[in-house]
Amino acid sequence: MRCPHCRLMIGAGRARTEASEDGDARSRGSAAGVLANAARRAQSEPGGVEEIIAALRKSSSAVGCAVERLRMLDYQQQAERHPEMPDLSAVLATFSTWKSARATASERTPVGQSALRDGESAAQVA
Repeated sequence: MRCPHCRLMIGAGRARTEASEDGDARSRGSAAGVLANAARRAQSEPGGVEEIIAALRKSSSAVGCAVERLRMLDYQQQAERHPEMPDLSAVLATFSTWKSARATASERTPVGQSALRDGESAAQVA
């Protein structure tokens, strides 16, 4: 049976019994799909490419991972904490997919630097 709201499979035997590395038993992959669908339905205006790249780098730095490994759910949580960051719908409106947004941010990252440091702008890095 599918959930009428998020279209995920639900029913007996579908729950995870083990917790993930951060202690959360919910599926991050499923949450990312729900977030992406909601962001696309919001039909936000595309944002500035450099602003979004800087936000992706800031978020990956805060989470402690490389830009190309940043999860959509982690970015969404950072964007909720920092209202100056573009929301997920603006990122998807600009780059069409999460994968292309991460790839673009990763390509423009200088060698040996995976993310912006706090207080550093994209112009300072470029």
